[in-house]
Amino acid sequence: DLQFNAIYSGFLGSADQVDTVARFFSTFKKSSTSVIVDPVMGDNGSRYPTYTDEMCEATRGLVEGADVLTPNLTEASILTGIPYEGADVDEAYVRRMADALLAMGAKSVVLKGIVRAGEGVIRNYAATAGGLESTSDKLLPYMLHGTGDLFASGLTAAIYCGRSLLDAVSFAGALVSDAMAVSCDQPGYELRGVSFQSVLGDVTALLA
Repeated sequence: DLQFNAIYSGFLGSADQVDTVARFFSTFKKSSTSVIVDPVMGDNGSRYPTYTDEMCEATRGLVEGADVLTPNLTEASILTGIPYEGADVDEAYVRRMADALLAMGAKSVVLKGIVRAGEGVIRNYAATAGGLESTSDKLLPYMLHGTGDLFASGLTAAIYCGRSLLDAVSFAGALVSDAMAVSCDQPGYELRGVSFQSVLGDVTALLA
C-alpha cells in the first residue's frame, strides 16, 4: 500500500536495473504520482562507455509514461535517433527533438544545455504538447561533474512543491549555476565535482 508523490530515476548501471525501475514505475505510479526520468546516458555527442546498445534500448522504454523527461541533447539524440548537432542549435532543432520525445510517450520534456555562440548563456527548454518555452542562466567558463544530477534533483524538488514545469526548470537552472559559482572557490574543484551543500537552503525555501 505504499504511495509516492513523486518517483525520480537517474543514472542506471545495467539493462536489468532499467527493467527493475520500469517495474517499479508500473507498480507504484498512481494518478497523483509524478514520474521524473533523467536518462543519464552520455554527453558531448558520445554515450557513456557503460551504456551498451541493450541498455540504450531498455532506457527508451522509460520514456513512455514519464511525466517529465530531462535529457541533454546527446541523450535526446540517442533516444530518438535524430543526429546530434552539438550544443549550438536553433529552436527548430530543439522543437524537433522535443516533439520526437513527446511522440515516444513522455508527457513533458526538459531539454538541457543549449549554448549558442555569442549569447553567453546556457538555455534549458520545457516542452509540452502545448508549446515550447525556455529559461537561461549565465554560461560559466568551466564544467563540473554532477551538474546534470543536481539539475534533475532540483527540478524534482520544485515539481514536488507544486511549481509549474517552467518555474521548476528556472529553479533547477539557477540552483546549478549558484552551486557551480560556489564550487570554483574550492581547491581542486575541477576534480571534486559540483558542491551543492551551501545552496540546499534554496531547496528548503521551496516549502515556504
